[in-house]
Amino acid sequence: MRTRTKTIPTIAYIGIAALLAAASSPTAAQDVQVQSVMAIDGKVDCSQMKEGGAIRPCEAFTPPHKVAVGETFSAEGKTRQIGIIRAAQSNKDYMTGIKKGDWICVAAETLEDIPVDQSRNRIWLAITKCQPDLPGNAPLPPG
Repeated sequence: MRTRTKTIPTIAYIGIAALLAAASSPTAAQDVQVQSVMAIDGKVDCSQMKEGGAIRPCEAFTPPHKVAVGETFSAEGKTRQIGIIRAAQSNKDYMTGIKKGDWICVAAETLEDIPVDQSRNRIWLAITKCQPDLPGNAPLPPG
């Protein structure tokens, strides 16, 4: 499967970061840690946040072969290994096109790289329409 890396609009970065923070809250429909996810539309975006909250696309981004713990991707001149994947199920519709019940996934080297505040520099992968590999689901097709 070839992963598209078309950049999403800047407003969507802000919306996704807010959604991810909201999805991690106790009111989220479901928020789980998983070992792998599949991008439903084939789209994986790399984002980075600098201290203070400025979010922008990663430069020199090469996506992972598949989005799974242990896989690598390149961004900002460095190879990084996915160490954590979080999947959150939206509990409402958003203007970014995310609908109630859709899964939104993020992958990063560490839990601290997932954008829940503006306290540090971070890089993460956003898969805005994903299918997490949940217990009881059929396995994901080979990448």
